[in-house]
Amino acid sequence: MPIAKLVRKRLDELLVEEGLLKDDQVVEIHRHMRATGEGFIELLVKLGLATDMDVARCVVKQSGLPYIDASRYRVDRDVLKGIPGDFMWQNQLIVLDKIGKTVLVAVSGVPNPEVYEKLEKATGSQIFLYVTTCQQAREALEKHAPQPKTAAVKPAVAGVPAKPAAPAAARTSNPPSGTVVKAAVSSAGGTAAARPGEKK
Repeated sequence: MPIAKLVRKRLDELLVEEGLLKDDQVVEIHRHMRATGEGFIELLVKLGLATDMDVARCVVKQSGLPYIDASRYRVDRDVLKGIPGDFMWQNQLIVLDKIGKTVLVAVSGVPNPEVYEKLEKATGSQIFLYVTTCQQAREALEKHAPQPKTAAVKPAVAGVPAKPAAPAAARTSNPPSGTVVKAAVSSAGGTAAARPGEKK
């Protein structure tokens, strides 16, 4: 299914539909965003209106995409070559791996079709998307594409945090070939999906 057809609504609209936010709370979050430069999800969590995992569950449910804990995936550094770190930070996505002609990408928030079309052109590969939380995306980025301490990365779209988090202490290895990615799927309320070319 084309990425453009997966999610047609903004993250704040999805959260209102799921009953996680009210319209006046959305207005308040956007007011804070303009005043502080912080991201939508970052403020959502900071204000105690929803958790990072609540957002991931909502996106999984609405998009049908599988969930993965990006912070626990051993990223293939070769696949990161040629993909600017700033691009990944700005769009809160992490390129995880490449299997054949398919590139695996984890994203927090609502997938942006234009971003992934650019990524497909840059890599010359089909993109296979997973949903992750903002915290997990930041941890993976901090380890594999760290930003200079003086760099300020602003999110490109609503629903993306603006500030990197501290690196995670531990990581786990990739699942062995021929297995299903099951990174804490049950806690996200989604279903695990086999890696491309594999059977569930």
